Amino acid sequence: MANDSKTRRTISTYYYFLYTRMALEHFVKLGWIAPESQVHELVQYPSMVKQLYIENDNQMIWLDLQQSSKLEFQLEIIQTAGFSPLFSRQLSYLQFYRKSNRWLEYDVLATDTLLLYLSYSYHAARDGKDWFFSDKLTQALPKPPKGVLLDTMVAIDTQYLGELIEDFTPTSADYQHLVNTYLHLLKYQKLDLPMFLPGKTLRVGQRMRERETLIQRLAIVDVDTSEVTPDINWYDVTLAGAVKEFQRIHGLKVDGVIGPSTLKWLNLSPEKRLVTLALNAERARIWPSQREALILVNVPSFEMRYWYSGEQQFSTKVVVGRKTRQTPVMTTKLDSLILNPTWNVPWKIMVEDIIPLVQKDPEYLVKNHIQIVTAWRNGEVVDPSVIDWQTLNPRAFPYKMRQLSGNGNALGLYKFNTPNRRAIYLHDTPSKHLFNKTTRAYSSGCIRVENADQFASLLLANQGMSFAKETSEPIEESNQAIPFKRRIPVHIIYQTAWFEDGLIHYRDDIYRYDRSSYIKG
Repeated sequence: MANDSKTRRTISTYYYFLYTRMALEHFVKLGWIAPESQVHELVQYPSMVKQLYIENDNQMIWLDLQQSSKLEFQLEIIQTAGFSPLFSRQLSYLQFYRKSNRWLEYDVLATDTLLLYLSYSYHAARDGKDWFFSDKLTQALPKPPKGVLLDTMVAIDTQYLGELIEDFTPTSADYQHLVNTYLHLLKYQKLDLPMFLPGKTLRVGQRMRERETLIQRLAIVDVDTSEVTPDINWYDVTLAGAVKEFQRIHGLKVDGVIGPSTLKWLNLSPEKRLVTLALNAERARIWPSQREALILVNVPSFEMRYWYSGEQQFSTKVVVGRKTRQTPVMTTKLDSLILNPTWNVPWKIMVEDIIPLVQKDPEYLVKNHIQIVTAWRNGEVVDPSVIDWQTLNPRAFPYKMRQLSGNGNALGLYKFNTPNRRAIYLHDTPSKHLFNKTTRAYSSGCIRVENADQFASLLLANQGMSFAKETSEPIEESNQAIPFKRRIPVHIIYQTAWFEDGLIHYRDDIYRYDRSSYIKG
């Protein structure tokens, strides 16, 4: 079977190569490309390219270098982001042909690469999550739709190629600021900036070396240092104020103390920041643009925001999944509020966490108000004393577990119900102390919400509802469900850089989704 599959791929590759050669023979006859030119292997959409040039009376298309520069810049952003070897290859050949003054080959390849970029832009909303978080974009993309081809023909005819590229590039403020900061950082890439190495944790009042180096490092991320006192050799309050701003935009403890975490971010290379900016700019293609009614959770920032009627009405800290049980990037909808919920313990948590704890402490289930049941819905309760816990293989456990409602319940007093196949939802928590930590990746995948009571009240108010009107039973009753009249989109996103309050904010790549791009950068 493996040999048959390999043979089919070989035949398919051969016919594609033959098909490409036949279409590009048009340009060989024109004398634009030689039979042995690399362009034959690079072109992705040979018949569409041929059609575009025939419609253009076989004239060159990229006569305006400003327009081709716009195309190359978009390719550069994608190349720096590091998720597509396909685009990186196309860009490297375009640059080679341009620097070699091989303009005819450049023209054909640029036209084909424009179609590739338009196809990428068109399909990113649907497929981008895979490209940015799992499988790199290495294979040819589908042909752009006919409407896109018609737009391209019009743009060629009117010499509005630059405007066409802009039309297929994100217009969000977040994207624009990320790209503008990328351009700002390029100048630092060429400078040989020294590392800032104070030799010890630095606090206000201490003498310091390399004060100018620290100020340079702050300037990289556009922190305002205009009020910093010049020509002194100790760590004063004016410089500490700038460091606090630096800490704020990196999600660090804002205390002005330069310890290991702050030092790590200060010494991050411009090259790695450029990768972060480019990758997150491209990710902006897949995040929601509407703000009419939306709940947005950004995992690396450990924050949730809620918009209603186009206004942000609520923001709060959240706890997300730890590295071994990650909160997924996904979209779902909030359809109801569950008051005083019970918790149906997921199989993985039961097997990997709870049963080993019971084997160490036979009273664990009683202490945590956890029942053993034959089924979650209307299941018979099983007496834990009849189970031989010490010889039990956790993965062979035949029952389910349910934690009773109450203040100690893992879901707290509120569950924000978002039905989805991954069983990921938002909820309250009894572990309020975790919200005081700067890094909050502790859950088993679901999202714990600080000030859940305030969030619940606001959601109900915006639905024209209230606790008093919608609950006929005392709130102490378990699993009181309040269905919403209008479901609310919930987007769980992953941005390690974004624009806010006039500056780009950065966060740690907690799940290492950016890692391959960083290595490249």
